[in-house]
Amino acid sequence: MSSTVPEIFHNCSNEYRPKDIKYVQCRVPIDANLCKLLKELHEAKDIRKYLFATIPLVLATFAILINITYGALIIELWRRKKLSSLCRYSFLLSRTLSNVLALILLYIVLIAWKLEKFQYASAAAFILIGSLSFLTLAGTYVAMTTLFYLAIVHPLRYMYTINVTRCFLIITILWFSSIAFSFFLGLYGATLFYPETAPIYCSFDQCQQPIAISIAFLLSAFFVTVIIFYLIMLYRIHTRDRGGRLEMDAIARNNVRTVNRLALNMITFTVGSLPILVVAAIATVNLKNFSVLGLGDKSSCKTFLHGRLFLQVEILACIAAIVWVLAMIFDPIINFFADPKFVDSIRSWPLHQQQISCITFQNPNAAGVTSIQSNKGGQMHKVDISPML
Repeated sequence: MSSTVPEIFHNCSNEYRPKDIKYVQCRVPIDANLCKLLKELHEAKDIRKYLFATIPLVLATFAILINITYGALIIELWRRKKLSSLCRYSFLLSRTLSNVLALILLYIVLIAWKLEKFQYASAAAFILIGSLSFLTLAGTYVAMTTLFYLAIVHPLRYMYTINVTRCFLIITILWFSSIAFSFFLGLYGATLFYPETAPIYCSFDQCQQPIAISIAFLLSAFFVTVIIFYLIMLYRIHTRDRGGRLEMDAIARNNVRTVNRLALNMITFTVGSLPILVVAAIATVNLKNFSVLGLGDKSSCKTFLHGRLFLQVEILACIAAIVWVLAMIFDPIINFFADPKFVDSIRSWPLHQQQISCITFQNPNAAGVTSIQSNKGGQMHKVDISPML
């Protein structure tokens, strides 16, 4: 085999592959380590072939099946009028739709990456997908924790102001604002990596770097805001009863269980969002180096010379995609198994199709009214909001 290895690769004949013959004609710096360049290039290509374009595809297939199934169950129970809270499930349905759309677009991006057609349009789509999923998911948590907070701290206001129509209005505003902001991120964010093929001009000092810093800051601030908002709401719930009787109240225990269920979702959101934030931060710090990948025409020599950068991008994208898709898998699973009423409604299909409780299913606020009226002595905070969340 050594006789077929070009002279410049004799020191790394075990790393040489027949397809590497095209790199012999490349002009490389005098002090460059050709064997190291070749090894880094092979590692990048292997990650793309065996990890990034395989594992995320398998996980994405599993995730999309789970989310479609969960969404179909919500729609069917909604049609049968067996959902305990239409407001809560409208947000869950929106979140499921966001996951499905993001996974479908992720398929397209992964295929483009595998075929080595990842250019400006692919990068813009990848950024758009990640930001849209992040913003709609975070927005859903903000809305749900707000509703939860109102139900606990201001139960009367919740009863008379919150309805399904307003929930759908909030969801519509959330989607339009997320799409608009994500489109902006995708359009300008992709110029950070492919400045020469972008349809808009964006210089590094006056456009690319400020945009990268702004994107990383805004995403991080939004992420921290969601977490802090939830923690504040949780603190208010636990300190609502200063006499210490909250833990002994049956309704309060239901509320605490609901908080715990929401906490599991928040953990999923945190785990799934952190890779996006980490990638944004690393890309911002190494922006000048990564932008080299988008300069000039794509060629085998360019790939060979910048194999280390390609390797870093492959690893970042692979880790972010895998963790992100795993979060999309666990989110509907947690929502399903942490909701006993939802599970019981599905189990009761064959036996109790006509047995629908007016109080529990058709008018979930009625239970809250009874609870409030029975506590006119001043403890109106003891409202059973477990059907709502």
